[in-house]
Amino acid sequence: SVTVNQFKTAKDYVAANVEVTYPDGKVWIPEGFKVADDSASTVQGGVVIEDKDGNQFVWVPVATLADYKRTWYTGDGTLSNYSEALPEDEKTSVERYKGFYIGRYEAGDKENTEAKTLRSSNDVTKTVTIKANQAPYNYVTRTQAVSLAEGFATKQGYKAKTKLVSSYAWDTTIAFLQKVNSDYGNSSEEGNYYNTTFSYTDITGASQTKGKKSEELVPTGQTTPVCNIYDMGGNVCEWTTESCSNTDYPYAVRGGSCYHNFASVPAGNRNNNSDDAYDDYGFRLTLFM
Repeated sequence: SVTVNQFKTAKDYVAANVEVTYPDGKVWIPEGFKVADDSASTVQGGVVIEDKDGNQFVWVPVATLADYKRTWYTGDGTLSNYSEALPEDEKTSVERYKGFYIGRYEAGDKENTEAKTLRSSNDVTKTVTIKANQAPYNYVTRTQAVSLAEGFATKQGYKAKTKLVSSYAWDTTIAFLQKVNSDYGNSSEEGNYYNTTFSYTDITGASQTKGKKSEELVPTGQTTPVCNIYDMGGNVCEWTTESCSNTDYPYAVRGGSCYHNFASVPAGNRNNNSDDAYDDYGFRLTLFM
């Protein structure tokens, strides 16, 4: 393990997984990544890594496997209506490395962003990005989100594995965020909701003010981050790999969207739907070594 000060002198992408010691814990940097210039200097502040194309992830520490767990915050039904076995690859990685990475942002669409337009159709030929100021990758089904998330690592040439967020990863991330923002799971007013207002840069690059009582989808990373992670509440709801016992609506979705109220559909919210594409549904990636 190297200290963060030793590591900071080497600004290059690492050639092998390396453990870096921060003042409040240890973080593993995966092969092919570097610590981002705007990373926090503590684990709790949100250590940000990025790949050669600038896609960014934030480290979520997990002290013991028992801490990598599903938690009920709020939502439709109760936790017993939802189910997911702990994925074996996640279990192995979390146990070994004492943490995992989650996308700093909701998945974005590279080509739409470059064309300065938000997505308007279910076109999954577009390139996934994990950056600020991107058109959110909405209009995507849960099946497509799984495929896009898993294929991301291959497209980027990672040794590490990328996946769609599981219920374990989502809930463990919320618990991490709640260490500095105690009610984030149940009241995530930092997000883009119908009843929140904030200044933002729209997809064309113009400065805007999003008014209260307005339903406006905004580019990624426009709202207030918590531990360097953006938009887990608001903007678009996010598909996960969790299942629901409702046979008509068997797929779990988390967080709220720009159509929702932050107190009624917060970051910890669980809901369920059919495998369709919606304008207010997107997804987020996780990364495991």
